[in-house]
Amino acid sequence: MVLQVNLLIYAYMALCACMLIFNMFYVSRSRWHSFKNPGRIKKYREWMEYCIQDPDQDVFDEFQKKVWDRKLKRSSQLILFQTALEQVAEGAATREKLISWMHVHRDMVYALGSSYLKKNGMEKAYYAYILETYQLCGASEKDPFVLQMQQLVMDHSIYCRENALCALYAGGTASHVVKAYEILTRMDIQHSLKMVTDGLLTFNGDKEVLAEALWGAWGHFSDSYRAAFINFIRMVSGSFTGRFLPILTDAGYDREVRFAVLRYYRKYYYPEAREELRYLAAHWEQVDWEFSALAALALENYPGAKTVEALRLGCRSRNWHVRYNCAQSLSRLLCVESMERITMDETDAYAKDMLMYNLSLKEVERNDGHD
Repeated sequence: MVLQVNLLIYAYMALCACMLIFNMFYVSRSRWHSFKNPGRIKKYREWMEYCIQDPDQDVFDEFQKKVWDRKLKRSSQLILFQTALEQVAEGAATREKLISWMHVHRDMVYALGSSYLKKNGMEKAYYAYILETYQLCGASEKDPFVLQMQQLVMDHSIYCRENALCALYAGGTASHVVKAYEILTRMDIQHSLKMVTDGLLTFNGDKEVLAEALWGAWGHFSDSYRAAFINFIRMVSGSFTGRFLPILTDAGYDREVRFAVLRYYRKYYYPEAREELRYLAAHWEQVDWEFSALAALALENYPGAKTVEALRLGCRSRNWHVRYNCAQSLSRLLCVESMERITMDETDAYAKDMLMYNLSLKEVERNDGHD
């Protein structure tokens, strides 16, 4: 029994010694790389500075190509290479030269893709980031980088999907972006809607053309993507007012899509939408409170006696958000004297309280303006 205990102790001591040796080796290796990395980055930078002087020159012989390809297929070296490229591209002029050089040597970068697309999610995402940074996705439907990125959008990793989409945005071809979202819808892959809207806004081309292309393929997308697309269109184009109205009035559409349309009509005035907005604000007992609240905000852009009456009715809602938004829109549409008159005439306690609160804010703003 004593012997067995001693063996267990010896085994534990041997395990601790192995862990200590491993940690010492890992720390030593990390310090060695930290010591060597600046020199490697400098070597890459100097080589690139030489290369970009004439993007069309062939700076590789066959042996150099093999050596360079073998180096950059290791992610640790690719990170150092990208760090060197960032240092080279600090100036706008050198950045343009660098992008031109990368486009001339697209075959070299594409060869990396065959290796990196077989690796783990983070390495695939980093490869997509390289394509985004140097705008390597071309205009052709059969462009090899475009096909790689359209394949990568199906990856389970959100980092891969986002970086692949960003590479397509950087390419500046609307049809490639549309096809990527058609693939996501067909594969029933849900991407972050905020990231979709923000990403589309970085599109490196005519954003109105992209908006039209998305609308042209509207039936191919899921409702969640449609909501994100409307949010994007709201930022770039006011030419969809007539096309969005049927979505707002059709209760069969997803609520998030209709919410996005309400926000659109808050930014872009469209006379034909007035009646629907007034109805949603005034008939808070019959519709979902979120529709009433958003319609109330939109009505600040639709002045008129009927709008004022609809907002007054909305102020009587038992939902705080509806009351607040209606009173806020009234305060923006009316002068202080008109707000005072409406507040004094109001008999509903909830409405009166909210109107008085917004009236006080309006008076403070007026006094600050006079100061």
